[in-house]
Amino acid sequence: MEETPSVLMDCTGKIIRTSIHTLLKYFHYFTTIPLLLLLPFSASVLLSQTLFKYYSPLSEPIYAQFDSIFDLPAPGTVFPFVFSLPFALSSFIIAKASIIQAMNQPKPSFPIPFFSFMSLYKPLLSTHLLSLILIIAINSATFSLLFISLNSLKPFWLPYISLILPAFGAVVYSFLANAVIVSNLALVVAGMGSCKGHVAIYKACLLRKGKNSMVLLLFLPINLGLVSVEALFQFRVIRVFQICGGLTSSLAMEGLFIAYLYSLLIVLDTIICCLFYKSCESNPMASDQIHRRYYEYDIELVHERESSDD
Repeated sequence: MEETPSVLMDCTGKIIRTSIHTLLKYFHYFTTIPLLLLLPFSASVLLSQTLFKYYSPLSEPIYAQFDSIFDLPAPGTVFPFVFSLPFALSSFIIAKASIIQAMNQPKPSFPIPFFSFMSLYKPLLSTHLLSLILIIAINSATFSLLFISLNSLKPFWLPYISLILPAFGAVVYSFLANAVIVSNLALVVAGMGSCKGHVAIYKACLLRKGKNSMVLLLFLPINLGLVSVEALFQFRVIRVFQICGGLTSSLAMEGLFIAYLYSLLIVLDTIICCLFYKSCESNPMASDQIHRRYYEYDIELVHERESSDD
């Protein structure tokens, strides 16, 4: 059941304030182990958008834009994902585990022994791999469906392409943003809920039920912050690098500082996910509904396995 807007705003504000307070209160911990582990991943994400030839359809004539969107070379679209994947499966997961383990207490306890949060690595890794597959599948399906539908109606929408392209981008972004939000929640569920893989993703979807507006309000500022940091990296580091024709020590330090900001936002995003999960679990009605749906889903899986064995 969807809550009233005033209640959603109050809960959202409380979680954001508590998250910032937690980050500042334990700043010495969150800016050491988790942030240092996230630095390689953040640097790879920022660099991967620059190391391949960046393509922008807006630089072409308006009537050729849509056709050119689907003519991107495969290496250009796959390279950023492949470049950052090793860090996403190593330092990113370990950093997430260190934050989740710290937050998975009645009161956050510090410092966290290394082997205690490394025990979360396997469930987080399997959940993250499945989430990546899900995101790629959703993204590919969205592009394919939009391409087929728009291409079949090309004679009708061609005069209105300047209006259709922004709508096209909004549809793709909405699907991708929701998939990323579920992926982030699934990692927290896998770390704090003693489950992994498709079960964690299913529980993350149940957490969003009736709280879609609240979830979007929680994660929109973080996503805007990440996009802003990426734009800052392009403007302050890549543009200066192209102008100067080389890398200087001051430019390298500035790039490292921007990667630090990117990592800090990921830390804050993880804290928000943990507090959101705790708020859902502390609500008896919502928690009972989630567990009931999960048990129903588990029973359905058992029946399917029994029928397949027969």
